[in-house]
Amino acid sequence: MSKKSNWGRILLSGASLAAMGALASPALAQDADEVTDEIVVTATGRAAAIQDVPLAVTAVSGEQLENSGVEDLRDVTQVAPSLQMGTGQSNSSGTIARIRGIGTGSDNPGFEGAVGIFIDGVYRARAGAALADLPELERVEVLRGPQGTLFGRNTSAGAISVVSAGPSFEPGAYIEAGYGLDDLEEASLEAGVNMPVSDSFALRFDGVLRDRGGYITDTTGGPDVNSSSRWSARGQALWDITPDASLRLILDAAESDSVCCGAVYVSYGTTTAIISALTGGLGATPSANGGVPSINPEARTMSVTSGRGYGETTEEIGFSGQLDWDLGGVNLTSITAVRDWKAVRDQDIDFTRADIAYRDGLEVGIENFTQEIRLQGEVGRLNWLVGVFYADESIDQTDTIRQGAQASLFANAAVSSLCAASPSTVELFNFCGGGVPSIFQGVLNNPLGPFVGTMTGPQLLAANTAIAGVNGGSLVVAPSGSGQQADTWNVETQSLSVFTHNEISLSDNLVLTLGLRYSDESKDLSANLNAVNPACASLQQMELATIGLLGNNAAAPGFPLGIVRFIEGTSSGATAMALACNPAVNPIANGNWAGSRDEEEFSGTASLAYHLNDDVMVYGGYSRGYKAGGYNIDRSGFSIRPSTVSSTALNVGQLAFEPEFTDSYEAGIKTTLFGGTTTFNVTGFYQQIHDYQSNNFNGFNFITRNVPEVISQGVELEMTSNPMEGLNLNAGVTYTDAYYDSTVVFNTLDPVPNTITAGDPLSFAPEWVVTGAIAYRVPLSANLGALFYLDGRWNSEYRTQTLNRQAVTDQESFAVFNGRIGIGPENERWSLELFGQNLTDEFYFVGGFAPPLQNSRVVFPNEPRTYGVSLRLQY
Repeated sequence: MSKKSNWGRILLSGASLAAMGALASPALAQDADEVTDEIVVTATGRAAAIQDVPLAVTAVSGEQLENSGVEDLRDVTQVAPSLQMGTGQSNSSGTIARIRGIGTGSDNPGFEGAVGIFIDGVYRARAGAALADLPELERVEVLRGPQGTLFGRNTSAGAISVVSAGPSFEPGAYIEAGYGLDDLEEASLEAGVNMPVSDSFALRFDGVLRDRGGYITDTTGGPDVNSSSRWSARGQALWDITPDASLRLILDAAESDSVCCGAVYVSYGTTTAIISALTGGLGATPSANGGVPSINPEARTMSVTSGRGYGETTEEIGFSGQLDWDLGGVNLTSITAVRDWKAVRDQDIDFTRADIAYRDGLEVGIENFTQEIRLQGEVGRLNWLVGVFYADESIDQTDTIRQGAQASLFANAAVSSLCAASPSTVELFNFCGGGVPSIFQGVLNNPLGPFVGTMTGPQLLAANTAIAGVNGGSLVVAPSGSGQQADTWNVETQSLSVFTHNEISLSDNLVLTLGLRYSDESKDLSANLNAVNPACASLQQMELATIGLLGNNAAAPGFPLGIVRFIEGTSSGATAMALACNPAVNPIANGNWAGSRDEEEFSGTASLAYHLNDDVMVYGGYSRGYKAGGYNIDRSGFSIRPSTVSSTALNVGQLAFEPEFTDSYEAGIKTTLFGGTTTFNVTGFYQQIHDYQSNNFNGFNFITRNVPEVISQGVELEMTSNPMEGLNLNAGVTYTDAYYDSTVVFNTLDPVPNTITAGDPLSFAPEWVVTGAIAYRVPLSANLGALFYLDGRWNSEYRTQTLNRQAVTDQESFAVFNGRIGIGPENERWSLELFGQNLTDEFYFVGGFAPPLQNSRVVFPNEPRTYGVSLRLQY
């Protein structure tokens, strides 16, 4: 949808909400704060004490989040053991949320997350679109396991529900300034004001400014990488229309300007020496490394090509309105929202000083309109809820993956290294001597000689003659800037669902919960792809010139072979061909493409909860999760082989991936101990994920497959305690066994590194996670108090790669600690605090991969230790 239509919907939705408010009559829905003094959550669509909810829910208070230094949702992982959320190649399109080890790669906006993110009841389209600074919060709820009944599609692994602080009828204001005393020198300023206008109408405004230096040094003298500058603003209005109806309106906006995300080497391959040769060496180094720097990832240094970079900007704006209205025994909730999010980023794709490949202004825009209406009431022993949800989403993407000035030289040298002769620096793939200047002569020498040796003399002569007729037997050199000139994609998604969630009290202590959701979703794809690649085009001409000269394909008798198809079936041959005809820049996919798909699916839940007494509840149940299918909006998603010479071999169906389903079985016990001061909860779970949507990078391009079966099983323990006044303790232990239960070959041309084997663990799924936090507020005098806070998270080892994995990128076990010490008066009018993040300066991998077209390994490093001071004033 267009911007114009988006703002039209904002005005229409605002007008409709105001009209509904004007018609409101008796009875305000019960305020969550009036239900109980216990922790209250809305995981079941109703306000309820967390200990009475038969679901696995982690609720983190706004106070604990502030003490832990949480700035955005990624930081919540520190205090939620079953949650993993991190950023890979970019903030906007490389952020993934995982619960119980299950998540979906976000490097392509065509993929929707398996963990749904909701801020004040409004769905955020992608994890990267939910990274603005969090406002003042009441709490964050992490719902573990499928939430398909109430939260809908794309919550097959779970959901994150953020509840912000709303306007109140007490005047107040705050301002907080923070400054980092470390090398990053992060500076922040937060301010807010709450203004009651009347007894029934209040306004609230909040804003955040934050700036932080980069923590990866560019050895070429460019700006530090992984820096960040951002702001966010939020205005709210609360109108108690009558004693029975209230309307909350939220308008928010945010922008970010960062240099992200850089990577550092953890191992070198043969291609590293080639890069060093092309760039005149990368520094004083041991000769064993081929003239490149010694490996020291903890130094956090990298080399960026001159004129390239990792600049990334995002901007977003959104409006939402929530109407709560007690109609007299029936509670109506209506949430209307419109959001517009955009990201633009550059990328030095090869992560080296050599100019091999780069992105030049990738643009992604996502516009959303959502409307949810729920009705809830009670009849006898039945607490019922029914609702309808509608979503309209538009994705626009323009991609620009291009070849650099040294792309052809790098490819030529990389393939030449397979031969005894020195690399040529003039013509692509014209190497290896032997008197015949052709790509075919190159593979005759080594290492494909035995394979080619099975061919007859006349076949060899005919093939060489045909190849020599194409640019003298060499590939045309690709100039700088070739590749994607503008690959434009659009996906329009409409989703409509109806749902019901019912709690039936079979007795005073036994409650049966039954829920069902029907979802109808359609997606329409259109694309206009335009890439220029002279090297690939000349290779395709060689294939056309030699088809039928080399006999038939042994794997498919009767299929005539050309030179490219003949040699691409081996690992070395596939590598050579991919350097010239990588699917990401292969012009064979040029043109206009269109497709559509429709899905109608059911999800739901059934559970039993039994209260042994007021302090102990046991429960067990089943949930069905559904994650929508869609389209891989990436040129490399087509089934392109280097030898493909006609677009008739391609179709839109090759871009499609199927929906994902989860069958989850869960049992648990929730206990309240020691006179209500302590809670201790245990959950056991077993989840079968069917047609798991896997999008993984293999060193050449991203490959998408539905993996038939994945298993996630384990046990979760959580404890909260307030043993004495001023002392709060939190702890959690999670054991997760998440693994592939099917074997899938992602690339048949090079199967060994591109195969998932049954039994392999999922990446970023540590078996063990332990979290803990302690907060102690102690009076220093009659009017002065101090805060001491410390939290920690320990992760066992886990993999960071799925395809083309090397053990060097596996992450060893590690622990991260955050702390805070503060002082201030009892009336909280001011506070002065000293804070620290990653106190022990632990180094760990945020992600790992093989850089494009290389056999080295790099990792995304974590942020180093940071510390600083903050001053807060409020009334």
